Amino acid sequence: MIITVTLNPAVDRTMHVPNFCAGRVNRASSARIDAGGKGINVSKTLKELGCDNIACGFIAGRYGRIIKEQLNAAGIKYDFVEVPGETRLNIKIISDDGTHTDINEPGFAVSEADFARLVERVAKNTHRDSIVVLSGSVPPNLPLSAYENLCAMIASKPGVRLIVDADGVHLRAALGSHPVFIKPNISELSSVLGHELTTVPEIVTGARKLIELGAQNVAVSMAGDGAVFVSGTRAVLVKPPKVPVLGPVGAGDVMVAGIAQSLEDDNDFATLARYAAAAATASVTIEGTRTASRRTVLQIFEQTSVEELA
Repeated sequence: MIITVTLNPAVDRTMHVPNFCAGRVNRASSARIDAGGKGINVSKTLKELGCDNIACGFIAGRYGRIIKEQLNAAGIKYDFVEVPGETRLNIKIISDDGTHTDINEPGFAVSEADFARLVERVAKNTHRDSIVVLSGSVPPNLPLSAYENLCAMIASKPGVRLIVDADGVHLRAALGSHPVFIKPNISELSSVLGHELTTVPEIVTGARKLIELGAQNVAVSMAGDGAVFVSGTRAVLVKPPKVPVLGPVGAGDVMVAGIAQSLEDDNDFATLARYAAAAATASVTIEGTRTASRRTVLQIFEQTSVEELA
């Protein structure tokens, strides 16, 4: 079973605004609302790809109820801890030229007791051979030590594999728990290493530094340029076909879902990399934070190449 953990969920409101211009009144031509937060996006993708999972994390307020309603409609199981406050609302503005502008709220605060309940829920749903995906930002008042302890608890359970999609200090904090995969993008990888990475060889070298620090495997997403996947012994460059980009938001979450599903299916390293990249590529052809069908993913998978790197 795959369990996703979203510590700071959101409702994503995506609006198409022709000729969007800051500082003046803008009128949207269309809008949609989606349950969001990186782990919840992973759960939605897994379900679309035919993979049952359980979504855990915090929710609050009426936006939290919207998240539960959408997960119920999609047939996705969940076990959330409800806390005081309101789940954050993230605004996604898409202009005519394809430019995306994001305005993300910080989210609610959680108490020590709330976090203890969350740890209990995750532990209860995690069994031998489970895959746990810990994705996204954290509540603004959550201590880094709490995040480290959550990672350690998950990784300590026999046979459990931890996937982490985080940035900055939280990515570094997770490395001590030896996650089976981490998935930074180029910017996040550059930030955690303290210097800019621009070339594929630099990205491979940077990923290997994170492996030295504790990660078992690293997937580095590069938007339209594909992705680099690095293990202790291999590195591959994955190049999907070029596709029309309608909804790039959440593509990284779809890649994480592809990694989790491939791990559960025991795919080899190259197949896992191709499938995860194909899923992410398919997702950008769909508006909002949704994913394409498994059929579309498999069609793109057939057109995705894998190049072995030194």
